[in-house]
Amino acid sequence: MIRFGILGTASIARAFFDRPMENARIIAVASRDKEKADAFADQFKIPKRYSSYDALLADSELDAVYIPLPQHLHCEYTVKAAKAGKHVLVEKPAALSSAEARTMVAACKKSDVFLMEAFMYRFKRIHARVKEIVDSGLIGELRYIDFNWCFNIGQLVRSPFRLDKKKGGGALYDLGIYGIDFLRYITGSEPKLMGAYLRKDHPGGVDLFSHAVFTVDAVAGAVTCGFTTDANYYALNGTLGSLHVPGSLSGRAVKNTISMHLLQGDKRYEETFTAENPYILEMEYFARCIEQRKRPAPDGENSVQNLKILEQIFRRAVKM
Repeated sequence: MIRFGILGTASIARAFFDRPMENARIIAVASRDKEKADAFADQFKIPKRYSSYDALLADSELDAVYIPLPQHLHCEYTVKAAKAGKHVLVEKPAALSSAEARTMVAACKKSDVFLMEAFMYRFKRIHARVKEIVDSGLIGELRYIDFNWCFNIGQLVRSPFRLDKKKGGGALYDLGIYGIDFLRYITGSEPKLMGAYLRKDHPGGVDLFSHAVFTVDAVAGAVTCGFTTDANYYALNGTLGSLHVPGSLSGRAVKNTISMHLLQGDKRYEETFTAENPYILEMEYFARCIEQRKRPAPDGENSVQNLKILEQIFRRAVKM
C-alpha cells in the first residue's frame, strides 16, 4: 500500500475519495490554513494534518505526494518533495515552462523518485479505446485531429488563479495543455506548430482563447481552448472512417460515448462507457508504478515536451 500526502486542499483533491483505492491510501493533508487542513482531514477521515507543506514533506511515513497547488508552485514543491524522498504526482500543467519541468525531472532523477503529471483523461477507458481503434487501422490512416475544450468562465464558479497571470492562469495552461498532450498521446509523435491565434484581452493579461494548428507526421491537427465559449469534444478523421467523442474530456463521472462512422457501406456504430472516476484510476496507476519500480506515463520528460510546444504558441501566435 503506497501512502500519499496531499499538498493543499484544492477542490480537485476531493475526487480521490469516491471509493477506497486498491493500492494507495491518503494518510496526510497540508494547508497553510490550519482550519482548512483540519476540516479537509475530518471530512475525509485522513489521520494526519499539517499547517505547512514542508511539515508534511518531512513525514517519514509518506511514500508519495499529490500536488494540486496552483501551477506557479509546482516546481518549488516538486523539488522539495524529491529532496525529501517522495514520489510526485503533480497536477497539470506540471510547470510554467519547459525549464522548470527540466529542473523537476533532474531533482526526481537525483533522488531516484518518480514524477508523473496528472493528465486524468488518459485513465478513462473511452480514450484508451479510441487509441486502440486508431492503432488498429479500423478508420484507415489518420489524417486529421480536432480537439476542442472550452468553458465559459463567466458562467461557472472557478478558482481565481485561472485568471491570475502570476500564478500561471490562462486557457492554454489550464485546457490547451490537454490538447497538446492528446495530439502526442494519439499519434505517438511530436507536433509541429504551423500557426496560432491568441486572444489576450483580459485586464490581467492572461489568454482567454486560442486556436493552434499543427502537423504531426502525415496528420493535421487543431487544438482550441478558451474561457469565453463552451465546448468539450474531439474528432479523428481517417481515410476509411471517423470518430467523434463528445463530452468526455472532463473528470466528471458521467457516461461517455464514441460515435464511429465507417466509409465502407456507410456504417455507423456507437460504443458507450459507464461512468468512472479517472482521478482514482490515475493514483492507483501511479501507486503500481512505485510498487513495481516502473516508469510512469506520462512522465516528467513528457511534461517537458508539452511545455516546449506551449511556449511556441505563446511566442508565435497572432495576438488579438
